[in-house]
Amino acid sequence: MKKIIIVISIILLSVTLVFGAFGSVMLYGINKKIDYELDDQLFDRAKQETTTYYYAYDGLELTEVWKSTRSSKREWCNIEDVSRYLLDAFVSMEDREFYNHNGVNVKRTLLAAINEVFKFRSPFGASTITQQVIKNISGDNERSAERKVNEIMRAMNLEKRRSKDDILELYINIAPMSGNMYGVGIASEVYFGKEPSELNLHEAATIVGITNAPSRYNPYLYPEKCIEKRNKVLYAMLDTNKISEEDYINAVKEPLLVKNEGVIGEISSWFIETVREDVLNDICYRYNISVPAAKLMLNGAKIITTMNIEIQNILEDVFEEEKNLSANVKNGLNYSMVISDPYSGDLLGVIGSAGKKNGEMLYNFATKPITPGSVMKPIALYAPLIDSGLINWSMQFEDTPVRYYDEEIPYPRNSPDVYDGSISVNDALAKSKNTVAIRLYDMLGADKIFSNLFYDYGFDTLVKEEFNSKGERVTDLAEAPLALGQLTRGVSLRKLTEAYGAFANDGVLCKGKSYHSVIDSNGAEILCKGMEEKQLLSKSCAQVMTAMLKNVVDYGTAKQIRIKESIDTAGKTGTSGGDLDRLFVGYTPYFSAGIWCGYYDKSMPVGGNYPNHLEIWDLVMKRIHNTCIKGVYDDELLSFSVESVVLQPYCAMSGMLPTEECELSDTEIKYGYYIEKYLPSDICNLHDDIYNEE
Repeated sequence: MKKIIIVISIILLSVTLVFGAFGSVMLYGINKKIDYELDDQLFDRAKQETTTYYYAYDGLELTEVWKSTRSSKREWCNIEDVSRYLLDAFVSMEDREFYNHNGVNVKRTLLAAINEVFKFRSPFGASTITQQVIKNISGDNERSAERKVNEIMRAMNLEKRRSKDDILELYINIAPMSGNMYGVGIASEVYFGKEPSELNLHEAATIVGITNAPSRYNPYLYPEKCIEKRNKVLYAMLDTNKISEEDYINAVKEPLLVKNEGVIGEISSWFIETVREDVLNDICYRYNISVPAAKLMLNGAKIITTMNIEIQNILEDVFEEEKNLSANVKNGLNYSMVISDPYSGDLLGVIGSAGKKNGEMLYNFATKPITPGSVMKPIALYAPLIDSGLINWSMQFEDTPVRYYDEEIPYPRNSPDVYDGSISVNDALAKSKNTVAIRLYDMLGADKIFSNLFYDYGFDTLVKEEFNSKGERVTDLAEAPLALGQLTRGVSLRKLTEAYGAFANDGVLCKGKSYHSVIDSNGAEILCKGMEEKQLLSKSCAQVMTAMLKNVVDYGTAKQIRIKESIDTAGKTGTSGGDLDRLFVGYTPYFSAGIWCGYYDKSMPVGGNYPNHLEIWDLVMKRIHNTCIKGVYDDELLSFSVESVVLQPYCAMSGMLPTEECELSDTEIKYGYYIEKYLPSDICNLHDDIYNEE
């Protein structure tokens, strides 16, 4: 008996504490200033048109390039135009006391709080439909007592300002319906080819079931789970006397018959999707709101993009034609490409995947991290060392393995597996020598390289230190990631292409942007992107690097590129470990451009000598220059400038200033570009013995 009394006392005390805590929290919510006006604005904005207008400059004129309702895929439905089955199903499943409470179900909220303490049953939610409307329009999903109280207070306030029908109407129009769809209007059309007013009982229950967990109950991907959830909705309707037992029995027997999965209307381009993601991220950051709330801010908005219409059209024409791509595309080989303006940071064109784009919110290989391989070497190693005078064009390094493992396994290996003994910095870059890259890594130091990439170039996907699922330490401070580009997570092709723009732009990095401004439905500018510049390298260093990267195209690993015959072209190839990624990032005096190819799941190597990504880059750039230069730039194509550097001869064997002895020994005399204050002054003495003997 004594034990029972103790248990009851503990329970009563705990319940008292829960009620006390709830009361305290409610008092805190009452005293805390909440911006109810924002809820009103978001409520009204959610009912506005969902169209977002995208513009781009066509020459000097601003042209509409896309009119999108697909950012939220929603068609508004008035509550009187919706099947009664739908409304009853929502209320029965989500909030049985909807028409009786003032925005919060106090009893259920307290029971949920007590259950959270005593774990009488599995956790259950207590949010009313009104609270879910608040959560959906604000996008606030933080799990905290403060957030919950704010939601409760805002829901109670909303009930004072809006009718039950208004709240329910908004709820059914913004409820998530899977596949980036929101609202019963679009869901009815996509899944059943009907108006919401035409849905029968089991169809209505299916749609209501999907909203609970749109990804888990997607009828195309998980039909069995979708049916299971539909039947729970039907039981809830039976339990609330909205349908008869006969209706319930007949409905649960119905098969799931949805339309073939398809897309409504036109599909937006890769560029529009990229802009949309950038804009949403920037709105969330600037206004400290969530993605759903940011989407509401774009209803009726106008977005002025940086797209070059001609360039985007050329990219789509090339990558949608299978004949331009490798035959292995049929086996899953994929491509992406980015074109940017190195002098402004403007994104001009983007392709996220090979073939004709056949859906929305697809995986974008141009903006997602990839393994850059040797594309990293000029940025991470060569440029900072040349800019500091620690290395120069003709300095000689040993093209031999740095070390051996188990006394026989060389590290690193070159690709191809060829070693030239002594080699100049210029030739090491042109031939992408891994052996020299490791030696440069040792000269510069891991911390310095990491800091430059992370902070100066904005490669924020680099990993300083973390532990993987196996408990193993991983870091990008090691040799392979920083010297050879074998990064833990990788870096996006878009970021790499922007980074190479600093070489074309005399060492100035222009931060990338895909839009100029965003103007909301009321005509107010809510976002503006100006040009952001940062001098990362000296002008002389950038010109030396460009001259070296030009040799990569002239006779190095990218010699297949032919546009160099009509206009100066520079760049660098890259291959990830196991040949899982192949890249080329290059530039002309007008544009920066990067291309990638590989398999989505990295299940197999790219294979073959060349999967023609260099030829595709060449084809795209030829078309772009032929189309876009005329009437926009000078009639005569520009060449890379070398006005800030010094051209000087050197002995090919020593890398030093040549002498008469060098010529007598038949050693080749070459020419290289140098930063004036770091001009090499050492005179070659390798051939003194030969001269003396003569």
